[in-house]
Amino acid sequence: MFTSFQESGFSRLDREYGGGNWGQREIDSVRNGILRALPAAILQELRPLLQRVPLKRRQVLHERNLPLTHAYFIERGLASLLARAGDSCALEVGTLGHRDLAGLPLVLGTNRTPHRCVVQVAGEALRIGAEDLRLAMGNSPCLRQLLFGYVQATTVQSTHLVVCNTHHSLRQRLARWLLFASDRLDGNEIALTHQFLARALGVRRAGVTTAMGRMEEDGLVHRGRGRVVILNRAGLELLSCDCYRAIRAEHGRIVCEEEV
Repeated sequence: MFTSFQESGFSRLDREYGGGNWGQREIDSVRNGILRALPAAILQELRPLLQRVPLKRRQVLHERNLPLTHAYFIERGLASLLARAGDSCALEVGTLGHRDLAGLPLVLGTNRTPHRCVVQVAGEALRIGAEDLRLAMGNSPCLRQLLFGYVQATTVQSTHLVVCNTHHSLRQRLARWLLFASDRLDGNEIALTHQFLARALGVRRAGVTTAMGRMEEDGLVHRGRGRVVILNRAGLELLSCDCYRAIRAEHGRIVCEEEV
C-alpha cells in the first residue's frame, strides 16, 4: 500500500498544493476537523489509508499500557480518555469528538499510553494503522506539522483543565464540559447520564444532579432520560468559565484555523 503512496510524491504534493482549497465533495464526505484542515490534494493521498469504521457505545479504542495498533480520526460520536484513579475508579481526562484524533501517542512516536479510550456516544471514525500513520507523517511535512499543532492544542487544553478543576465552581465546570461536548458532537443533544458527568468532572453524582437542576430552572438545558439538551447556548457560555473560550480558541487557531 505504501509503495505507491510514497512513489506518488507525498512530500512533493506538500510543496505544490500547500495553499490548495477544498472541493465541495471533500468537504461533504469528511467531517473530522483535523483532516478537513489538510489541503485537498494531501487528503486525497491519505484517504486510501483510511478505513471508515463504526464506533459503538462502550467500545474500547485503545487500552491502557497495551500497544496501539490504530489511530482514529473521529467523524461522529464522542469518546473519553480515562485515567485510573485508585484500584477501581477511572476519571475522564479528555473528551474527543469530530475535531479530534484518538491515538495521540502514535503522533509522538510511541505506541503505549496509561489512558483508556472508550466510546461514550456512538458514531464513526476514519481509522489508520499505526505504521501507516508513521510513514505518512514522515512523507508529509504538512500532515506532520498539523498533527504536532494538535498535540500543542491538547497540551493547552490539559493545563487549562487543571486550573479549571482547581479554581472554578461545579456549575462553571459543568457548563464548560457541556459546551465542549456539544462542539465535539456538533449538536445540542448529548446522550450521557449524570453518573458519567460526575465521573468526567470528578465529583459526586448528587452534585451534578443539583447543578443540572439549577441550569434547567434557568432555561439553559433540558434533562431527559440518559440525555441532556442545550436550550440556551449563549446563556451557558455566560455561565461557563473562561477556560472554555481559551481551549476552543487555541484549538481553532492551531488546528482548524476557525473563527471563535
